[in-house]
Amino acid sequence: MKSTLLLMAAVAAGLSSGALAVPDMKESPGKAAAMQGAPAENARPHYRPTGKPVSAARGEAIFLDHCAICHGLHGKGDGPRSAFFQPGVQYIPDLTAAAFLKGRDAELLNNIREGLRRLPEPAYVMPQFKYILSEEEIRSVLAYVKTLPATTARK
Repeated sequence: MKSTLLLMAAVAAGLSSGALAVPDMKESPGKAAAMQGAPAENARPHYRPTGKPVSAARGEAIFLDHCAICHGLHGKGDGPRSAFFQPGVQYIPDLTAAAFLKGRDAELLNNIREGLRRLPEPAYVMPQFKYILSEEEIRSVLAYVKTLPATTARK
């Protein structure tokens, strides 16, 4: 109860000071668009490049953080979110299949950067990572994914 009152007081203070006011579209359209969730013309990535070399080991950690929810821990396309995909319309490829990966580096890098928009929002098959991951992180993820067929073959 006390925390609710504090929250209401903070909101009231913000409204009275103008801190929560909506910006004028004529003065700053980019700021207003960003506040409404629309992409601004000057959208910039949220990451900070580390300058570290591309590494499959770093790619594994990034894959587990960002990709395993759909692709699964071992890249077989059996992550928890895969249960919500529409059968016959959406699918997650088995990244452990060497034939799927062979000779597709440029295409796979582009898919990671730009995502896959085969269906209208919100049913995107894969989100864009170009605003979340740096180029070196994207390349590290691909380096890790390319190790998956060999890892599966050893098991």
